Amino acid sequence: MARRSDASLAALLLSQRLVANGATPLKAAEYWPLLARVGDPGPLLGRTATELTERLGDATLASRVAARFASATGVAFELERLEQAGIRVVTSFDAEYPARIRVRLGAAAPPLLHVVGDASLPSVPALGVVGPHEVDADAEALTARAAAHAVAHGWAVVSGFSPGVDRIAMAAALEAGGAVIGFLADPLVAVVRAPELRGAVTSQRLYLASPYPPAAPRTEAGALGRNRLVYATARTTFVVTSESGRGGTWAGASEALHRGFGAVAAWAGPGAGSGNPELVAAGATAVTDLDDLLTVTGASAGAAPGPSVS
Repeated sequence: MARRSDASLAALLLSQRLVANGATPLKAAEYWPLLARVGDPGPLLGRTATELTERLGDATLASRVAARFASATGVAFELERLEQAGIRVVTSFDAEYPARIRVRLGAAAPPLLHVVGDASLPSVPALGVVGPHEVDADAEALTARAAAHAVAHGWAVVSGFSPGVDRIAMAAALEAGGAVIGFLADPLVAVVRAPELRGAVTSQRLYLASPYPPAAPRTEAGALGRNRLVYATARTTFVVTSESGRGGTWAGASEALHRGFGAVAAWAGPGAGSGNPELVAAGATAVTDLDDLLTVTGASAGAAPGPSVS
């Protein structure tokens, strides 16, 4: 296991949920303001609560930070166990952390990711493809065509690995010989065991990541948080179909448009679903020809980049 920098170790201990600790992990809304205050958290390691109070000016926060750092030994054992399963834990201070996610999501970016596969894939041009779990044959065919179209133009495909549109798109991209980036709300430790995925990981055509502990069960809130990573990573995210005001596809696309997480395109042809016209009215680009997909541009998050990840 490669040695971490002190900054990476401190960031990991502050936000990890791998090992139970008496002090709650720092959420993104707490983590990024702390880094804005201290810059490099590495020098905080090994400090007493009293010393941390002097540095942070907040006794309650200082006690919490000191308690978080006390889990270092247990976390080291857990990291070793995960690495044996092929899972790495990447913090915002590691070069492997996707810079696009930090820039586009700003203070909503996860402090760390649990990842499997080729670390270079999140930086390549990628088409996001999203939609509901249940789709008809026409939407399924459209999804597969969009994924294959992206691959034919040298783009990767990024999605959320949920049943339905997500997995159809990812499978079509792999079948076409392309690369796939998957952000999971499902337990990563279970997904990486799938034999059909191991080959794609080994051939460096598949990258899987989750901001949640690898064994954590799926939740609706987790799925929405995962959706943000898809929009932030893709150059354009294509909404195949959505239902107005309902479901994770609608919620994810609406949030991405409202908060400027990335460019959004919505199918405007037959079978688009009741939500797609409303997404177009909210700022998504209407698409009726897949040849137009890879030229869609849109506003990205206006958040300033965070601390260096190099």
